[in-house]
Amino acid sequence: MSYSDDLQTLWAEIKNHLELQKQYLLMDTAEKLTVLLSAVAIAVICLTLGAMALFFMLFAIAAWIGQIAGNAFLGFLIMGALLLLLMMIAYAGRKRWIIQPLSRLVVGLFLQEEEGKEAEA
Repeated sequence: MSYSDDLQTLWAEIKNHLELQKQYLLMDTAEKLTVLLSAVAIAVICLTLGAMALFFMLFAIAAWIGQIAGNAFLGFLIMGALLLLLMMIAYAGRKRWIIQPLSRLVVGLFLQEEEGKEAEA
């Protein structure tokens, strides 16, 4: 075997290695996107069904408050005011309750493998 044959073999191995790395990266990205999209799909389904259930419960509570107050309009007005208050509280805590947990989920999902490689080294 000559020097040029060795170089050709080495070059073929390097190309093969790079192709395998590319395929691994694509598969890893596809896996992480699948996990992320399935989490989003479950969240959308749960939020939709939860919102529908919450709507009917809040409607019933508003009717009950209206019955106690003697005026249905007053019951719905009180329930609307409580919902506006809850909305303001949720908006004030959006970073702590929504943005930070979501960013930790996404960062953890994409950096999980990096931490594993560092631990092995």
